[in-house]
Amino acid sequence: MFVASAVPVPSASPRAVGGDGGLTGALPVAVGLTAPFHFVGYAVLAALVARANGSERRAVAVAVGAVTATAFGLGVEFAQAPIPWRSFSVVDAAVNAAGAVVGALGYALGRGRSVRRRGR
Repeated sequence: MFVASAVPVPSASPRAVGGDGGLTGALPVAVGLTAPFHFVGYAVLAALVARANGSERRAVAVAVGAVTATAFGLGVEFAQAPIPWRSFSVVDAAVNAAGAVVGALGYALGRGRSVRRRGR
């Protein structure tokens, strides 16, 4: 994810990202077309970190997954700040954090279901 966050990308025209008042122009905050990729990417990262944590306590695994993925996302945003073709984005950091929380909670819910199935 770090490499994908640092490589140059072609600039999108203002029309392509909602500058004409389209779909993204109707949102209450400036959310770009990459937001779904941020959300899903950090959700998957948090779920994988929670799973790899190895803690028997689900709450610990969820917390470690969410905090680690959120911290990584914030670090990536800071690393993008000095890159000429990238920039630091508070919105991206927030979307990363939201994805991380949802992914870690999703892991916990999935783990709870598999434990219940095995117990039957």
